[in-house]
Amino acid sequence: MWIKTSEKLPPDETPVIIMHNGEVRIGELRWEIPTWEDNYEKFRYWDNPHDDGQGCEWNDVTHWMVIPDVPNLEKL
Repeated sequence: MWIKTSEKLPPDETPVIIMHNGEVRIGELRWEIPTWEDNYEKFRYWDNPHDDGQGCEWNDVTHWMVIPDVPNLEKL
């Protein structure tokens, strides 16, 4: 079941299925803590863990859902 990001967010650094600009992708919610600025602030972003850490803009992800369990091929 799809969950609106405005209603609930998944646990940090947990791969989930996301709706990103109308496309279904895998993503993880992460925190960035910049250290190169004098007055930095940490911020959240969506990351694709299977694409060399390519991030997604925060507002471009509207929905997410838990990745279903892999089917048991022995019982098929």
